[in-house]
Amino acid sequence: MTSANVSVEERYAVFPFYLCLDVSASMAGGPIESVNQQLPLLRASVGEDPAIAEVIRLGIITFSDVAHSVLPLCDLSLVEAVPELSVQGRTSYAAAFDHLRSVIESDYQKSRAGGDRWYRPAVLFISDGRPTDETDRWKAAHQRLTDPSWKRRPNILSFGFGDADPSVLSAVSESKPNRAFIAVEGAEPSKVVPELMSGLIQSIVSSSASVYTGEAQLIPPELPSMAAIPVDRLD
Repeated sequence: MTSANVSVEERYAVFPFYLCLDVSASMAGGPIESVNQQLPLLRASVGEDPAIAEVIRLGIITFSDVAHSVLPLCDLSLVEAVPELSVQGRTSYAAAFDHLRSVIESDYQKSRAGGDRWYRPAVLFISDGRPTDETDRWKAAHQRLTDPSWKRRPNILSFGFGDADPSVLSAVSESKPNRAFIAVEGAEPSKVVPELMSGLIQSIVSSSASVYTGEAQLIPPELPSMAAIPVDRLD
């Protein structure tokens, strides 16, 4: 039974996921092609299973010099197709974090007005490079996103390959264990990206099952070509 057919009191709380994708120029070629191949599978895996679609809401955000919501937070069962992504510009982490902060708050207020209840959101952050912002700028934007006084602050899983910096990715995930992952030495992006996208689908599916136990849990994917980054705060 879909949420449209039951009262507000009978609905499960929804678990919002934001897929935040680096689309800077270095993602050109195989990496962005792999992402575009996998996104329809994500829509099918989540949107075509009523039990998953009832509790998962997904939004897709891209960032380069600026950040955009290319797929606003939605019930994927109502989406016929996901947008095709293209590359552009540099790698502004600050743009990504500022956009996430604004969009999450806006989405929460809209969902609340519609009668939805929320679990704490999840962000799946993917980058193949280092931030091109000044360090103070992206760290300030990240601090706003993860401010403990903000009730909608997300749990963040971060994933990196290519020239991504492990210490930065660890900081993005607030230096929590098993929350930041980096491609193992020698792993080619052409192998890592499809595996990563497939793993994220399984992470979302597995996380959705936890909603039915009454306590949503963000479950990291198993990724043979990536390794968890040891907890280590930036200096």
